[in-house]
Amino acid sequence: MVTIKNFLIALLVCCGATIVLLAGCSKTPVGFISNNMYYSLNPFTVSQGITTVSNGLVADGSTTPISVKLLAVRDLATGKDASGTLLKKDTVKVYKSAITSDDSTLTLLNLKLKDSLLAPFSVNPVGGRLQFTQGTSNVPIGSYIIDVQASNIRGTKTLKNACVINVVPETADSLGYTAYSHSDDKFINFITASVSNMPVTITHIATGPNKFIFVWKDKNGKTFNPANGEVYARPARPTWKNWDPYYPEMKTDTSIEYGYPGGVPQFPVFQTVSAYSWAGYALSYYTIAGTHTADGLNANTTFTTYFYETTGTYIITISMLDVTRVP
Repeated sequence: MVTIKNFLIALLVCCGATIVLLAGCSKTPVGFISNNMYYSLNPFTVSQGITTVSNGLVADGSTTPISVKLLAVRDLATGKDASGTLLKKDTVKVYKSAITSDDSTLTLLNLKLKDSLLAPFSVNPVGGRLQFTQGTSNVPIGSYIIDVQASNIRGTKTLKNACVINVVPETADSLGYTAYSHSDDKFINFITASVSNMPVTITHIATGPNKFIFVWKDKNGKTFNPANGEVYARPARPTWKNWDPYYPEMKTDTSIEYGYPGGVPQFPVFQTVSAYSWAGYALSYYTIAGTHTADGLNANTTFTTYFYETTGTYIITISMLDVTRVP
């Protein structure tokens, strides 16, 4: 016989079991999304016309992957919408696949390039990298600010004023590594010279034909004559001909000239020369013959040059302040 007391005890046991069961079935939150995600380089500086990519959004412990969406871009000074400037698509030339030194003809090069309709600025949807194309050449110099939305398995956060973007004047070219020495004509005995005695200047004529013109001058401003053998490629070393194989090398009485394919993303378009895999990017070696210097020693010039605006004429002048030319 079930008494009221026994019934109440059984009921309490049953309710307790139910509560335990329900507690055991409650859903545990999955993942984590931080309130403090950020861009590590802020402000982020971009030169007009140069392809540039930032690091992704710093997750601050958030579960990855993180999907990122651009919500707004504004002029920092005025607060006005700047999407018409930074998000307006235009045709730019991009890589279809990696270019190597084996793509040494215009036909082979063009197989690796394509015209693509891209905006100057975009946010990579996976991770949130800030991406800039050559189309930034048409973006006014100034500062801009963006809002983005970040989402993962846990939820969504809006990052107001996530990053400031500074667009600065275009850098058409730059000079990298330089080295300078003197030697005998067999390249056995060398005397290291200070690079301060070998200043290199680059002049860009935007309206000129697409070519690189290399000129060598002595301490008196006298120009060496490559056509007469006064300047030549240092043996077993790369020269600009290896980095720009698309047109014939032209030696004149004042320069060595190379045409180049205009409109490519940058130049050189490949990172290494297969015949000189040890050589750094864009590294070139030229020698002034000792038979045309007053001290009878070769003057060995080494330099790297990079070009970001790929239209027009570039004149690269290498001066040797400790050498006197002998015709």
